[in-house]
Amino acid sequence: MPKYSLDCFQSNIYIVILQIDIMSQVIVFPRLLTQNEYQKMSSEEKEIHIKEILRETLDLNQTGVTITQLKQKLPFDRRIIEKHLDVMEFTNEIYSYKLGNNKLYIPNHKAMHEATSYSERLGDTEFQVYILRNKLGDFAIIQQKNLKNDAHDIAGGIQIPLKHYEQFVKYLRRSLIDMERRGIH
Repeated sequence: MPKYSLDCFQSNIYIVILQIDIMSQVIVFPRLLTQNEYQKMSSEEKEIHIKEILRETLDLNQTGVTITQLKQKLPFDRRIIEKHLDVMEFTNEIYSYKLGNNKLYIPNHKAMHEATSYSERLGDTEFQVYILRNKLGDFAIIQQKNLKNDAHDIAGGIQIPLKHYEQFVKYLRRSLIDMERRGIH
């Protein structure tokens, strides 16, 4: 018979209770287009629309949502929802939290605060540093925004644990010096 510590047992109970609570909470959704309105859109417009609906849904549900909850109410294919959530997670717009068999997606923007008033523009791209405090800890986020259109879409980002940010900057300086030494510009 396996041995379980009381802490492990209590932790598992907590996860199960949290899962039940999350799955039973009422999810608020933004107004959706009619099927006719959606069908009239170009493929590019549909992609933008899906991303905006997911962003708005996450904004309206600060405690997070699961793919199952999104799929129950949204008319989009599960793979499309997963694709957009993966991109949003990659760009640090959201983060996910594994709860048993479910993955909870939580918006980051309310927990993100500018670390500096400076940003760096390089052509059609802008970089900005933010501080993020969420359930997973404190992080420095270097976010890359695409400035080609008015939407200022997030094109990428890197997340560094805040306690290691200074070490990361030192690494970048050493890398730059090494690249210069090698003649790489």
